[in-house]
This record gives sequence, C-alpha cells and structure tokens, in this order.
Amino acid sequence: MLKTFKLLLLLCAIISGGFSAASAAEYDGFSAVTAAALKPFARDLGGLLGSGSNQTARPLGFSGFDVGVRAAAQLKPSHGNNVLKKNSLFGLGLVQAEIGMPYRVDGFVRGGAYEGLAVAGGGLRYGLWNVSDEKYHINAMLTAMGNMAAHRYFYAVHFNTSLVCSLNVPVVSPYIGAGMDFTRLEAQAIGDPALSGKRVSVAEPRFTAGLRAKLNLGYIAAGFTYTHDRALVNASAGFRF
Repeated sequence: MLKTFKLLLLLCAIISGGFSAASAAEYDGFSAVTAAALKPFARDLGGLLGSGSNQTARPLGFSGFDVGVRAAAQLKPSHGNNVLKKNSLFGLGLVQAEIGMPYRVDGFVRGGAYEGLAVAGGGLRYGLWNVSDEKYHINAMLTAMGNMAAHRYFYAVHFNTSLVCSLNVPVVSPYIGAGMDFTRLEAQAIGDPALSGKRVSVAEPRFTAGLRAKLNLGYIAAGFTYTHDRALVNASAGFRF
C-alpha cells in the first residue's frame, strides 16, 4: 500500500506539473491576438477544459470519494490559432475531488492555476442504470460540467455534456465517451483596442477512448481524445474510496 501511495504521489506531481513545465502554451501571447484567431483559440481551450475529467462510468455510490489530478494536452494548436506556438504540445492540469450521492449521482469540483491561467469548475454525473461490479458488465453515465478560465488577457466560460461507458475488466478497464464542448471567450485588455471586450462562442463534438488501471485504493488512467480536427492525450491518477 505504501509503495502504491508513493507511486501515485509521483504520478500526480508529474501530471499536474509536467505539462505546465514542458508545454509551450504561453498564454501571454494572447495579448497580440487577431480577430481571426479568437475562435481557433476558443476551440483549443474548450477542448482542454472538456477532456480527461472522467475515466469510468461507475458511480461512486453514497458517501464514496475520489480525489486526484486530471491532465489534458493537445498535440498542436488548431489552424489559425497563432496565440500558441506552431506545432507545439500544450496542456493543463487540474486537481479534482468527487463525492458520491444517492440515486447514482456523483458531484465533483475541480481547479488549478499555472502560466497565469486560473481554472475552476465542477459538475454532476448520473449513472443510467443500476451499478454492478460483475466482470464484463457495462456501466454508463451522463455528465454535465461547467468551467471558468481567467487570464489577464481573456476570460472563458465552458460547458460540457458527455456520455461515458466503461467495461468491468480486472486490473485494466477500457472506457469510451462522446460529448459536446460549448465555449464562450472574451478578450480583455489586449494590444488591439478594437478587440478588447470582443466575444466569440464555439461548439465542438468530442470523442474519447482510454484505459484505467486499479492500484489497491488508487488508479491511473490514460486516454486519447479527438475534437475539432485535433488529437489530445489525457491522463489521471488518484485515490477512490
């Protein structure tokens, strides 16, 4: 158990800090944003905020608890997003805490701050049918989530709806998901006064598949997401009671 605990702490440190240290996000580049780049940037930010929040469709159950880190990274910016460096990996990491409630409902909150970008959000999940831990049983869950992202040069509100399914397999369990990301972005105090206060809204479908491995009371997971013609990778680690 102690070895598992140490491993998860190491993974949490890598996931939550690694993308931030290794990425080339440089959100301060938004100060020189152009009108044409607003929507591509909003799509990329919305994809990051909507990806990697869930890696199982099994509800926690009443008084259950889950705490861990969630990370998402996009392999390169969208066409037209000249805010971020071309052909460079960028991402974000968040801490997420979840609690199980009656009637197969889970609630969760999440947040993080790095590179001048502060993110806070949360949501609800609902299991579509009775939970079973029987081998090879399929669980399914609906998720509704909202996030706010604030930076000195922009502000964004993100909403997300998803359907996630997972299969009970010993040790390593697969999961798949599909959803929609809705993102509204507002430019603030940027170099071009004509764009200050400018708002754009985007909506994009998102598809995810991945694997989740159990480690005593802990877990690690990795997945792949496709959205707005771009590929993202997701990772998570934590404890689930």
